[in-house]
Amino acid sequence: MRKYPILLFAVCFIGLIGCAPNLVVQDATIDFSSQTINITVKNIGDKAAGEHLTYVEINEVGAIHSAKPQSQLTSHVSGIGAGSSWSTGEVPFSSFSSPRGLDLTTLTTANLVVRADAKNMVKESNEGDNIYDADH
Repeated sequence: MRKYPILLFAVCFIGLIGCAPNLVVQDATIDFSSQTINITVKNIGDKAAGEHLTYVEINEVGAIHSAKPQSQLTSHVSGIGAGSSWSTGEVPFSSFSSPRGLDLTTLTTANLVVRADAKNMVKESNEGDNIYDADH
């Protein structure tokens, strides 16, 4: 008789843990000919993700970590429903600030870094899968 309340509690607890948003970078592209980027972030979790910030960096390939970000863009995201996606659309290089003086218009290859929920404003089921970092 006593095991049923404990079993019910365990099932409810496991169900609550599984119900959380989880933001991942689904797609990240750079088009050097049009000098634009396009980012898509998906909420693969079971609950809506609220307001958060997504950071995007464009760096020279091989730039040392301490020299990054060479250019940056902050996108305010009002929220993403469970199973839904958010996209920047085409964002021109001119929208990026370049605190270290990188001229994006001269690049033919780049290191693209995207941080979904960069300030950890959303409590997610997996906080370790929010970063995309690849050379293009």
